[in-house]
Amino acid sequence: MVDIEILDRLDKGQIDFNEAFTLMKRNREAVNTAKGHFLKINIKDGERCFPIVIPLFLLKSGFSLSKAVIRLIPKDKRNDKLEEVCRILDKIEGRDIKRLVDALRRCRSYPLVRVEDGNTFVDISVI
Repeated sequence: MVDIEILDRLDKGQIDFNEAFTLMKRNREAVNTAKGHFLKINIKDGERCFPIVIPLFLLKSGFSLSKAVIRLIPKDKRNDKLEEVCRILDKIEGRDIKRLVDALRRCRSYPLVRVEDGNTFVDISVI
C-alpha cells in the first residue's frame, strides 16, 4: 500500500495514527533494502556487444586514484588531451563523487542513459 492510500484510510477513520505510522514505516524499510550495487554499461557496435559491470564502491576509489596518478605525470610529458583530462578532474570535487555514488547506491535497478548513433548503442544503468 502506498503512502497516499495509507493517509486516505487514516483521513477516513479506517485506521488509527499508530497503524498508519507502522504501515508507512514498513514502506520506508522496503525502499531502503532495494539498493544498486553495480554500474552496468552495455556497448553494442554492430554485431559486437561489450558488457561492462563496475561495482559502485570502485567508482569513488577509481576517481581518487585517477586524480593522484595524473598528478604524478610530469607537466612536460603531458599532451593536450591529458592536460584537458587534468583540468576536468581538478574541477570535480571528491565529495561530489561520493554524493553521486551514494545516490546511485540508493537506486534500484534503473536505466540512466541510452545513446544510439547509427549501429552503435550505449546503455548505462544501475543494477
